[in-house]
Amino acid sequence: MRNTIIKVGGLFLLVLLVVGGYLLWDNYQKRKLQTLAYKTYEINKLIQAGNYSKAKELLKTSEAGPFKPLFLSYQLYIGERTGEKIDEGQLLEGIIESLKDDDLKALYREKYAYYLFKQGKTQEALREIEKIQEKNFNYVSSLILKAQILQKEGKHKEAKEALKKAKERGEGTYFANMAQAFELLGE
Repeated sequence: MRNTIIKVGGLFLLVLLVVGGYLLWDNYQKRKLQTLAYKTYEINKLIQAGNYSKAKELLKTSEAGPFKPLFLSYQLYIGERTGEKIDEGQLLEGIIESLKDDDLKALYREKYAYYLFKQGKTQEALREIEKIQEKNFNYVSSLILKAQILQKEGKHKEAKEALKKAKERGEGTYFANMAQAFELLGE
């Protein structure tokens, strides 16, 4: 009987320790996330105020965690606004790798493809564009970029096909008008 009481009591203490440990760990994680969310808010305020140096400083001292895509986006934004030399391609790759949302990933993939296109890396740019699917909201705009890349490579027939597809898929939109303008200009 005494052994049974000791076993039940030990088991009860073990359960209390496990549950208590879990609750403490969960509380720690929540506080850590709240602190990080507040830092994100502070960085955003600094960027909006144009205080890029202070925002960069706060970015450097913050662990990105689940906010990694946002922090990389902030770095990209600050670099573009200040003219500071940044590795735009590396930042864009980092954003794409860390994003979970397919539409956001497609948006940054198109931006990365444009970056590669500007660098003269047309084949790499086309590979990125091909990863954007019809279901993505920026599919039509990516077709226009694809047409520009194909045009640069001298693949005029394929470029025209991409512009035609953009006009059809984006009928009545700005992007359909842009596709038509590119067709008319032959660019």
